Amino acid sequence: MTTSASADPPIGSRLGERIQRNIVKEEREAAAGAQEMARCLANKQTNTVRRFLATIDKVESERLAKTMNGEHECFSMTEGNDLVEGRLVTFPQDIYRGMLAEWMIKNDERTFSALPVLLRQLTYSRPWYALSGRDASVDEMATCVTEIAPVETIALLKTDPYSDAEGASFGSLGPHLGECLRAGVKVTGNRQSLRAALADALYQRVVNPAATPQVATEASH
Repeated sequence: MTTSASADPPIGSRLGERIQRNIVKEEREAAAGAQEMARCLANKQTNTVRRFLATIDKVESERLAKTMNGEHECFSMTEGNDLVEGRLVTFPQDIYRGMLAEWMIKNDERTFSALPVLLRQLTYSRPWYALSGRDASVDEMATCVTEIAPVETIALLKTDPYSDAEGASFGSLGPHLGECLRAGVKVTGNRQSLRAALADALYQRVVNPAATPQVATEASH
């Protein structure tokens, strides 16, 4: 007679896996809440959001950000919990900008879908970097990616945060991310922060375009 046995994993490893799952769940829920707030602001305060993302003046940026602070009737009553009316959503400046940009892109998809592929540049510098709340190397990489792979970037923004589809889209963008990362620089952060950087950079292609963009031709691919 043969028997088989399997040992339970050590309690420490089970606990570690559970903690990791809870962290991912919390990040996913936080991202969903922040996305809903950004959608609301983009729809209800469109002109303010547009000016906030377009300005390259720090004082004006801060003034516009303050006008968007406060209470907003943004969350769907179909969420089925008692916290809807009192939900507080906070997130860093870089993610705040990126999520607003993402919804502005979604509300004008035709314009952004028509953006051409540009030739990759040796260096990238844009005046809006100073207001993004990110390290300049992240904005440089995001600008590069959204210029050489706008279609793939838009595909990413169509996915739900932390979904399998989002993971697959990041996988498609992987070669471009590596190509665009400045030598010697290592980018750290989660999906949410990288997605926000790409959304911000794609939006800036329209509101603060490069002075002399060089469109890629079939021969240059």
